[in-house]
Amino acid sequence: MAATNNRLFRLYQRIVSSIAFVPALITLGLVLLCLISIVLELTWLQPYKEDVKLGLVNNANNARLILGTLVGGIVSLMVFSFSMVMVVLNSASSSLSPRVIPSLISSRSHQIILGIYLGTIIDSLLLILTIQEGEDITIPSLGIFFALALGIISLCLFIAFIRGISQSIQVDYILYGIFKKTRQELLRQQRNLEQQPQRPEWPEDDEWMVVRARRSGYFKALNVDAVHDLLCRHDLKMTVRVHYGFFVMPGHPLFRLSRHADEETVEALLDSFDFFVEEYANDHFFFGFKQMTEIATKALSPGINDPGTAIKAIDMLSVLFSERLKLPDFDIEPLPDQPARLYFRELDLHQMLHAIFGPLCTYGKEDVQVMLSLLQAYKNLLFCDPGAELEAVLLRHASAVVGQASASLSDPLDLDEIDAAIERLNVAIRHHDALIKGSRLES
Repeated sequence: MAATNNRLFRLYQRIVSSIAFVPALITLGLVLLCLISIVLELTWLQPYKEDVKLGLVNNANNARLILGTLVGGIVSLMVFSFSMVMVVLNSASSSLSPRVIPSLISSRSHQIILGIYLGTIIDSLLLILTIQEGEDITIPSLGIFFALALGIISLCLFIAFIRGISQSIQVDYILYGIFKKTRQELLRQQRNLEQQPQRPEWPEDDEWMVVRARRSGYFKALNVDAVHDLLCRHDLKMTVRVHYGFFVMPGHPLFRLSRHADEETVEALLDSFDFFVEEYANDHFFFGFKQMTEIATKALSPGINDPGTAIKAIDMLSVLFSERLKLPDFDIEPLPDQPARLYFRELDLHQMLHAIFGPLCTYGKEDVQVMLSLLQAYKNLLFCDPGAELEAVLLRHASAVVGQASASLSDPLDLDEIDAAIERLNVAIRHHDALIKGSRLES
């Protein structure tokens, strides 16, 4: 039963992340509506058709002409629309990052438009098939009326699509979309912790049973409901030792259990893990951080040469880091009316700063504005009063930025600006000595 549940979970994860999922649902709904209208017209509404003339087509040739025109027109709209999508994806891949393509493909607005286009085409083709010649010509007047309404809706959606596609090709729009999803995920984790009766702590799991991975891949998802069912049934607690997005190899410690469990339970827990490649910001906040820093790093490359985008990304990342400061280095999956049993290890602040701001410091070391933006980001995070321990981590990374700037910049005006930024950063320090001019902390 558990294995079947996990297979269904993995299948569900792949279906809902597919570009075809929402269009298939909308198309199916419109086809059912078309069939219902045909059945109603041929049964209950047939006696009243003569009394209702307005908006209904009662001529077979006109009906075929209208439906054929709808099919040809919507097919042309669909081909043009999704040719534009391919252009946007190609542009995003070359100028931003290939990592943002899954989120662009999964855009709900594009999927809804595609579903209505396909539904309109299939409805019109079905209605053409129902027009029978003979002594009594059957014309689906009500269905044609619905098809015309769908055609008008499709034209309106085409206008909305052109507006949306012109926005989605803009880097600011993409950055803000990733920022918003990432921030929502951070706030969700904060709410999970706040809803606990007392702030949870990472359990002392050094002596717990270690379970190692038996498959390879990027840790993407976990069937939480199935895991909770197993943990509650066997009175276990579980700590996942790898963070989301971590590439797992067979033999790597994957999770720990609070006491020994039989092989069947271990197999069921291992089967609850899902590994695949796509990264969406609403799956875990780290994916959003990664996508934003990759866009910023690509913007700093000589081929793109767009430091303004990198600076904007740094500013947005500093806001996200301010929310990350409120979280511990782990996450939980809460259970109603009982303490948490499932804990996830997260990257600590040092690891995240090194993974996110580190590449920007390396690739932007010769641009004084990028280095100033990084120092300003650290200054803003220090003003959030993170506490002595986290403040030491922030100062360590700010010191690395200063050292990189001192080694890469030679113009006296640039160095003066760096010194001024250091002075402004020193004002925000509360628990440690000031950052001196150069690349080290006062000891």
